[in-house]
Amino acid sequence: MRHHQSAWRVERIGWLLMALVLAATLLGIFGDGPLSHARSGSARHLSVRYDRLLRSSAPAQYAFVANAGGAGELRLRFDRSLMEDIELDSVVPQPETEEAGPDYTEFVFRVRGNAPVNIDFRYRAATFGRRSGRVSVDGQQAVLIDQFVYP
Repeated sequence: MRHHQSAWRVERIGWLLMALVLAATLLGIFGDGPLSHARSGSARHLSVRYDRLLRSSAPAQYAFVANAGGAGELRLRFDRSLMEDIELDSVVPQPETEEAGPDYTEFVFRVRGNAPVNIDFRYRAATFGRRSGRVSVDGQQAVLIDQFVYP
């Protein structure tokens, strides 16, 4: 009887572990789901929606809403750490120019008026592991993007 009770205990622990893995999967711990989506920044200057958890080589997107403040151009500056390990598929709308520095990449967009501008960067992560970096607009306070890329 003692053997059966031990086996039942092991079986119940296995069920519990499977239920926890299933719940984590549904919540998005392994990819697309509520725990996976993140938002950073403020509506005054710059905000971004992105996937906190994503898979290597899978399509992903940074969705920015930026306020140009009436200037004729908007400069969106990415830390090198965010741009070096991705394959950029497209930028919508197309930037006027791209500029690179020793530790950043900057995209310059022409804007009209004071309305917020929506900018989408579609990309694929080329490597896996933790990625983190900052994005700023026109020298304002930067927003932090913190991601984990699964293999």
